[in-house]
Amino acid sequence: MSAPGLVAIGRSSGTLAMRELLGVGASVALPWIAGALAVAALWRGRAEARGLIAIGYGYVAGALATTLFVRALSVAGWRWNVATIAGALLALAAVAAYVAEPWAIMRGGAARSAATLANLPRATRTIFLLLLVLLGIDVVALAACVAWGLLEPYDALAQWGDKAKVWYEYGSIRPFVDSTTWRRLADPAYFWDPNPSYPATVPLLEVWTTLAAGRWDESLMNMPWVAAFAALGCAFYGQVRRLGFGPAKAIASTYVLLSIPILQINVAVSGMADLFVSVGYGLAAMSLWQWTRTRDWQDAALALVMVIFCATVKNEGLVWALTLLPAVAVALHRRIGLSLCIVAAAAIVLFLVYGPDEIRIFGISMTMKFAAVGWTILEHMLVMDNWHLFWYAAIAIVLWNARWLLGARLAPMTATIAADVGFVVLVYFFSGAAFGVASENLVNRFLLQMVPALAFYLLAILREREARSAPTAAAPLAAGPAA
Repeated sequence: MSAPGLVAIGRSSGTLAMRELLGVGASVALPWIAGALAVAALWRGRAEARGLIAIGYGYVAGALATTLFVRALSVAGWRWNVATIAGALLALAAVAAYVAEPWAIMRGGAARSAATLANLPRATRTIFLLLLVLLGIDVVALAACVAWGLLEPYDALAQWGDKAKVWYEYGSIRPFVDSTTWRRLADPAYFWDPNPSYPATVPLLEVWTTLAAGRWDESLMNMPWVAAFAALGCAFYGQVRRLGFGPAKAIASTYVLLSIPILQINVAVSGMADLFVSVGYGLAAMSLWQWTRTRDWQDAALALVMVIFCATVKNEGLVWALTLLPAVAVALHRRIGLSLCIVAAAAIVLFLVYGPDEIRIFGISMTMKFAAVGWTILEHMLVMDNWHLFWYAAIAIVLWNARWLLGARLAPMTATIAADVGFVVLVYFFSGAAFGVASENLVNRFLLQMVPALAFYLLAILREREARSAPTAAAPLAAGPAA
């Protein structure tokens, strides 16, 4: 082939690749913008104080809205196309923008952020900017890992990516069944995989990204994992600022959370749903806990949206959502709520001792036989470098401040975390998942689902300690500075 021909092919390939990247970028940006504007609209005139929270929660809200609309198109019998889905997201963004008035929010937020940074000591400001740059580099590096990587994890191939591939090719949701039913039906309209009952949210996000890219790509379709990672950082920083921490402490805390190895691995080697459960549950818990302090209906609404997202990502997401109920009970009446929590815990223990040999709850097989997998769990948490020193810090902070954990401000959070720990113990030691723990392929993934919420809880404990140590110098926990 002549040199001009090779040049033409190179230009054509480069143009195609650029179009794909622009499409993938739009598939992330459109839900994010629409969701962020919708979250900002919740606060209306007070939205300027919740800028980063609107950005962080916005992607998750927008992703949920996208999957709901895609589901509606499938139910209506319309084949998916980029124009229809993008049009719906633009319409949502336009309505939300009309309510939220984003330009005023952006101007006020930029001016406030600049003033806050200007008032910091020079060394503190330098550290803040350094950590911010490092986080930015981290996001870009993870995006490169996703773009250049392959769909490698077994669960990603066998339970999420396969659904995305089928639904992308058919342009609508097609039913998946177990292998026995598939063989019995012998119908080409049905498909099978090891977990046909898993929710559709994650595959639908992959389908939407692939539709926007213009072709099936098992790497680029995983960009929502990078977006969820970045959204977690924005939301976590914003909520930590609401606790009353300054910018430097908030960005340092965010950096510590996002630098946890197993969290980054779930983004770099993407395709599994655990990260989305982690983000959805973490954001739900933070908003609910803020509601227990402020009673702002906006916090309750955000918590509800995040709970819905969490419950539609993975089967155990619904159980994680239920672990937030103790916080509501304790917030409404601390003594009665804590008493109900104790009664519920005692009932579960009695059920383990005297109940049936095996039951199934939300697709999880629960057995009354104890599985001795404790050393494997401790090894991954405390010996291997999967979590840096996170679990050491968690144990130390909880034990050192135990006398305050059931106080008025921390009791709802403590009730949630106690329910989380109980759920983890049940799954690890009394369910069919014990095999996955023993084979070391489930330990870190399941723990990851509660870690963002736990990280925020630890910071709330430290803030409570600071407030009690210097009550005249520290603002109340419910009235932290604007995010």
